[in-house]
Amino acid sequence: MTRWIALAALVLATPLAPPLAAEGRLAPGIWTNNEDVYFAEEEGRKPAEWTAFEVAMDGRWRRIDAFGKPLTDFTGGPIAGLTQREGGSGWQIGASELRQARAFACWVSVRKSEPKPDGSPAWGFANKLSMFDQGGRVLVSGEGAAPDVTIRMRNVTWAKGSRNKPSLVLYVHKDDPERAESYSWASPDARLVGVNLRWVQGSCSRADTPPPTGDAAHASLVAAGQRWKELYEAGDWNALRALYADDAVLMTQGSPKAKGAEAILAFLKRLETAGGEAEISFAPEEAVADGGFGFVIAKYQMDVTMPGSPPSAVAGRSMLIYKWVDGAWLLWRDMDNFAPDVMPR
Repeated sequence: MTRWIALAALVLATPLAPPLAAEGRLAPGIWTNNEDVYFAEEEGRKPAEWTAFEVAMDGRWRRIDAFGKPLTDFTGGPIAGLTQREGGSGWQIGASELRQARAFACWVSVRKSEPKPDGSPAWGFANKLSMFDQGGRVLVSGEGAAPDVTIRMRNVTWAKGSRNKPSLVLYVHKDDPERAESYSWASPDARLVGVNLRWVQGSCSRADTPPPTGDAAHASLVAAGQRWKELYEAGDWNALRALYADDAVLMTQGSPKAKGAEAILAFLKRLETAGGEAEISFAPEEAVADGGFGFVIAKYQMDVTMPGSPPSAVAGRSMLIYKWVDGAWLLWRDMDNFAPDVMPR
């Protein structure tokens, strides 16, 4: 049994946190099938219906349109048709691939039809425009004084067989919602992309959502731990990997330090590989945030069942440090120990 003890301390969860539906395993954020739809015909496939989901930190979800407008209310129920792609490489609706979008904040300035009294060009200006890079759109109304303009973003991965490299693309539309007036592009991991067509100009930069504080921080840290528990117990390793910072470190009692998310996942899979099962429960004692880090101390218990052996249980105390990255808490450091005041039930 001792070789499984080290598995026990890698999750913060609480009975007070709402349970997540299995389909809630989509990471929080916006997901669309934009690229799958765009290249379907080019790849000889029938295009699926364009669809987008917004997933909250607690796993609830709703459908939205390309402008981010809600089409349904948030729900905790299953997402119909959601399955993992072959080989566990991501998610799909039916056979249409879903990709997670990144959030951007944009500004747009459009030249007005009438100049200023001195004859110089007059410009409208709109800023703090929320955008996402998987087919997201923003409409900038000219209010009769300038043309209405729509900007659109894609993080393009080209059709199979193309020699083009993936690109972050910013489009400008005026009269045609499908065919752009013009566009510009940058590296897919760029934090900023802009365009200037003389009569319209604009720029979009990565939206770095500030970390929550106070009660909101406590709730979001609890939700992050509950999500870990659900995914670990389900053996959903691809989704679990998304909850770790790349440079995460696990320091569990009785085992060597595991450095990096991939090493940690390899360690966690040992129980499943041996045919075992585990149920985990936690009782948080502290859950607070300071700047871009969240700190959690919790009592834990892991109930382990191995083939041909009676059930066993281990318990102790863990300290977890989360790092706020692109609008989500990622597990960064994890340490556990046995404690005389935390005994198995």
